[in-house]
Amino acid sequence: MKAIVFLSFSLIVLSVKGWPMVKKSFDFFPNDAYAHIHVISDCMHVASEPGDYVFKKVPHLMANVKEMPLVEAALEESTSEVCGLYVIGEPDTIVEITMKHYDVNCATGGLMAFVDGWELNGEYFPGIKDHHRELEERVVEFCNNYKQWPRVANKKFFRSSQNAALLQYRIPFRGSFIAHVRFHKITQPCNVLVQDTAAIFNMANFGNQRNCTLTALFPAAVAVTSLKIGGKNVRGDKVNYDCGAFEDRLEIGGSSGLDSHAMEKASDVCGISEQQGPEQAIFCGVTTARLISTGRYQNHAAIMLRKADENDLDIATLVCAL
Repeated sequence: MKAIVFLSFSLIVLSVKGWPMVKKSFDFFPNDAYAHIHVISDCMHVASEPGDYVFKKVPHLMANVKEMPLVEAALEESTSEVCGLYVIGEPDTIVEITMKHYDVNCATGGLMAFVDGWELNGEYFPGIKDHHRELEERVVEFCNNYKQWPRVANKKFFRSSQNAALLQYRIPFRGSFIAHVRFHKITQPCNVLVQDTAAIFNMANFGNQRNCTLTALFPAAVAVTSLKIGGKNVRGDKVNYDCGAFEDRLEIGGSSGLDSHAMEKASDVCGISEQQGPEQAIFCGVTTARLISTGRYQNHAAIMLRKADENDLDIATLVCAL
């Protein structure tokens, strides 16, 4: 949605099996077929559970509140506010969104968009320069063109490249949609948006030339618990915290937005170690660890991350401006 002002945010293996001769009726349905229905009531709705996410808007002046179903959100008429369903899963998952229904009229300015990742204040996770897909491929816009004949079936299907995805929508007058969310396990995660405030995360390039980011939307204390980055001439037999001149390295820093390229760096790490290193606190709205790999080495880093507080000021290596 290039012409839309995006909403702001205050930082706060699949195995194939043969079917038996007889199959029970309930086996025909996926495990989450009877998942809960979630009503979207906030303009920015963060979702981490599978199921149907339902939104319906009716013009405020025409709505009878007493008769309005639970799934209807009575908002002011003729608003052009852009809202979003922000979906986040476990680190080793990707997000699948199926549009089971959408009634968003193109002619009245209605518009929806699937974003492969998250967007906040015009910045994206994963960063534009770090994602393997171009931004034009990551953002898919759609709406209902009721002048088109024959009408095209409005069911759509999307999958993200990491554990975060976004469904944006602008519905000026009336409209509705039902988005079904599922999560699928993957074996080689690269970019991870953090929802846990205390956990150990593994980052690896699996021998590929790519950049991977671990991003937390809060100030965090970060410690490298094990590390193997770069060749022997770089690694030696210890951790090097001054690796800015090396192509393969782990950057740790923070920023006020999602773009990892705009972050202030606290350290550039490379080398080898099986022992936990010292903690460093990043007092920024967004904390990021970014693994940069040329593909010449099998790089790996295990990172312990937790939410930082005032007791961590003595280990602060970066404090961002407000």
